[in-house]
Amino acid sequence: MWQERSYPHLLAGLVALIALVANRWSVLNAQQSAKILDSVVQLSAIGLGFWSASATLLLAIEQKSIVRRLKKGPHFRVLVGYIFAAITWLAILLAFTLVAVFFGEPIRTAYAIRRIFPAMWLYFLLAALLVTIRAYYILSKVLRIAASEEEASGEGDSAH
Repeated sequence: MWQERSYPHLLAGLVALIALVANRWSVLNAQQSAKILDSVVQLSAIGLGFWSASATLLLAIEQKSIVRRLKKGPHFRVLVGYIFAAITWLAILLAFTLVAVFFGEPIRTAYAIRRIFPAMWLYFLLAALLVTIRAYYILSKVLRIAASEEEASGEGDSAH
């Protein structure tokens, strides 16, 4: 279980380390960087909204039998953990990207920060992306399991 939860961070850390050693960030000009940062802000804000709404709905809805069944099963706690991991990493990415947007010039002029900041940002970007993909996958898998259990119990009820 720990391998499955840690692979996004290990992969993101490896890529960030390679980027730090290679130091290939000079290929982007300021206009390209601004476009990328704006896109990341938009996508991470959308992701935060989606996952926050999903978590709220899953935790608040009680009247649907599929949700009650899901909450009784062993998968619900895992699913909620993945959703909150996605929320956390998207929030970290959004905050770090906003720092890059608002403090871009001081970051570019300070030598130590100029080398480390892009690698850290890449780590947060990849970690948020991988954790989000993992949360989507788990959400779809758990909902399929709950739906098939719901269908099976519904067929059993109609057979009586």
